[in-house]
Amino acid sequence: MKKVYIYRRFERFWHWTQTLLILTLALTGFEIHGSYHLMGFQKAVLVHDNAAYTYMGLILLIFFWLFLTGEWRQYMPTKRHILDQVQYYLYGIFHNEEHPTKKTMYHKFNPLQQGAYFALDFIILPTMVITGALYLFFADSLKYHNGYAIEPIAYIHIAGAFFLVGFVIFHVYLTTTGYKPLSAIKAMITGWEEMSDEEAEVAVRENIRMLMKFSQRRIMNAEGEEDNSMFDISLSEEIDHSKAMMIDFQKKLKESNVGYFKINKDGIYVEVNDVWKELYSKTDIKDPIGKDYRLNRKAEDRKTVENIFSQVMKGKTITGSIVARYNTDGTKSYHTISASPYYENNKIAGMEGYIIDKS
Repeated sequence: MKKVYIYRRFERFWHWTQTLLILTLALTGFEIHGSYHLMGFQKAVLVHDNAAYTYMGLILLIFFWLFLTGEWRQYMPTKRHILDQVQYYLYGIFHNEEHPTKKTMYHKFNPLQQGAYFALDFIILPTMVITGALYLFFADSLKYHNGYAIEPIAYIHIAGAFFLVGFVIFHVYLTTTGYKPLSAIKAMITGWEEMSDEEAEVAVRENIRMLMKFSQRRIMNAEGEEDNSMFDISLSEEIDHSKAMMIDFQKKLKESNVGYFKINKDGIYVEVNDVWKELYSKTDIKDPIGKDYRLNRKAEDRKTVENIFSQVMKGKTITGSIVARYNTDGTKSYHTISASPYYENNKIAGMEGYIIDKS
């Protein structure tokens, strides 16, 4: 089991704030409807109205964030793997079959979730806001001109409320179908989701690929040829996230089970994280800082790392290349390496990247 960073801080904030507001609106709304008596009609109306104003403001903030960061693309429905997903929920989930889609930071939802969230965020919620606004601001006018004009608005608003309550119940159930029953809920609190080793590797590799993509135009393999075949999950070439988000994401990668390294233009290690050190703990390397990047290399694979360094120093990005490391007991381990140039004063100052164990 490994943990992968999936949900950013603002995503978690608006998710839980939205949940609290929806539950508040449902609780007070059904009391206003006369379904039960809890706090009294007048107080329920007051709480409901204030929660509605707050939710309208939150929705504007969410939509601004979605379109500013490009995250709205994750909510666009797709037919890809949709039948596989239906089969998984009807049969596979009860027989421990592999999930047909893999979750990553840039591809969080399966096809059915995309359809449900699209309907929720772009159809149901706007409908609830519009009908709620008509209630708040135009109810008296509608009643004055036509006593029945308010009824269809009320029916639509109540129908949307039932849909939202049903969505919350079904959503809570689906959160128990992750790697562990509480994995998804914990992930939405901490940002880190528990996954199997195989799922985690796919997610981390895709996250790294997208991080590299934002800073470089081309992805190359170790032979200097353009290569996207290493990744089974394809995403839109047009995804665009803010620089602040990418800096935060890069920091999270360094904190995860991914080895990070930084090498200056002279080929000298200037930084590695604890995961990198752990991966090399069985080798004769104690501390790489200040040493040449070709350490712990045999003649046969020294050419590979030299070619990677040469390509990156020309401004290219390398991803998915397999590199060996030699252990003190005579055995050999492998990891994939992804690297891109880093810049100082608008000039390439060296190479930084990530390694994932393949042993």
